[in-house]
Amino acid sequence: MMALTDHIWYFFIYSIIGYLCEILYCSIGTRRFVNRGFLHGPYIPVYGFGGLSTALLLSSAASNAVIVFIGAMVIASVIEYITGYLLERLFRIRLWDYRGRKLHVRGRICLLNSILFGLLSLLVVYVIHPFLQETVSNFPERLRSSGASVMLLTLGVDTTASILSMAAFTDRLQRIKRLRAMLESRMDLLSQGRQRLVDALDAEVARVIQQVRRSGSRIIDAFPGIGSEELDMPLKVIRDMIEKRRKRRRSTDRHDDVRSDQ
Repeated sequence: MMALTDHIWYFFIYSIIGYLCEILYCSIGTRRFVNRGFLHGPYIPVYGFGGLSTALLLSSAASNAVIVFIGAMVIASVIEYITGYLLERLFRIRLWDYRGRKLHVRGRICLLNSILFGLLSLLVVYVIHPFLQETVSNFPERLRSSGASVMLLTLGVDTTASILSMAAFTDRLQRIKRLRAMLESRMDLLSQGRQRLVDALDAEVARVIQQVRRSGSRIIDAFPGIGSEELDMPLKVIRDMIEKRRKRRRSTDRHDDVRSDQ
């Protein structure tokens, strides 16, 4: 029983260490404070799983740092990949995306992060975990047991609240996507409708020109200059006139928007 409570302590502490590492790494890169983590509290469980798994599986290989480093890279990468996959399937969004980096696997893991996890795991195996083992083992039994219970309760409540919050957030995102798709489809319909209007105007102009030519053939023969500009106007010119008028109206609307913003 004590081994289980100790592992809960290790898991929670590694989660906090991971949270601090994420804040430091991301804040330095962006030169501003970045509050990382899926949960509300100052801990990231994926680091808890990674740190605890590394300590349990690789401490026996501590005599060979290369094995520890490579093994830690594999363990951390597998945990991060599975976590990313499950979160994407559950919430339909990516909480992290490494597709902009070199040597990544579907944007869920990348070589750079795996190397950093491997280096951090060396610190875990040779420094942090031995210290934690000694420190936690010296805690009173009641403190170890009650502390583990509080940690589990805290993580359980926080995880539930965070999942509900994320579900509501992703639902709003999906609504925005649906609205965007609806607007785009309506814009396509409007665009198609405008083209149909232009085509209808072309046909109407052609029909009227033919009617005028038939009904006024004698006058046209007698006075060829009458209506020559209108009757000889190609339909493409008419379309160009309509398009120029539409662009001019759009430019006027943008100018009005700028004036209203000012």
